[in-house]
Amino acid sequence: MKNVDLLAKLLATFLITTNSVIADDNSLYAEALPNDVSFVRFVGFDGQSSVKFAGLKFDLSANVANKYIPVSAAKLSGVVAGTYISILRNADGVFQIIDEAKRSSQSKVTLFLVNATEKVLELRLADGSVAVIENVDPATSALREVNPVAINLGVFERGQGAPLATFDVVMQRGQNISFIADENGILFIENEFAPLAK
Repeated sequence: MKNVDLLAKLLATFLITTNSVIADDNSLYAEALPNDVSFVRFVGFDGQSSVKFAGLKFDLSANVANKYIPVSAAKLSGVVAGTYISILRNADGVFQIIDEAKRSSQSKVTLFLVNATEKVLELRLADGSVAVIENVDPATSALREVNPVAINLGVFERGQGAPLATFDVVMQRGQNISFIADENGILFIENEFAPLAK
């Protein structure tokens, strides 16, 4: 009888400990993304705590600034599953919504040029000698997958020899980098992801 009581106590202790470990383990992982996930990021919304887009209110706390926010496309009006969208806010408060091309290779570095200006832009080597991404029209974006290197890049207006801005870039495999141009200048962002929007 004593052995049965001891066994029961050991089993109860094991179950309590195991449940505690499982709970702690689950807290280490991000929530699984829905099958119809899309990714939305807000650029130029400094000072705003939230914004409404496609019928859903997004939290814009500091820890999600300029990050892609995963969200079920079913919660968004007019947004297709699997899309990446950058939303830029002009000084007058007007939104520019720019669809981005899908990523395809984890072994490369993906460079994005997002153009929210009225000019046609290009991403080139900083000295202007080689084009990396050409002819990005206003309110559009383009991408190019490249091998990871350390390099100096510049954003240029098409047909101009002097860059609008230059950047020293150290690329790593699987990394995605955005150059986002708007009326305020050019922002260099290493693409990051926020938690799933509710």
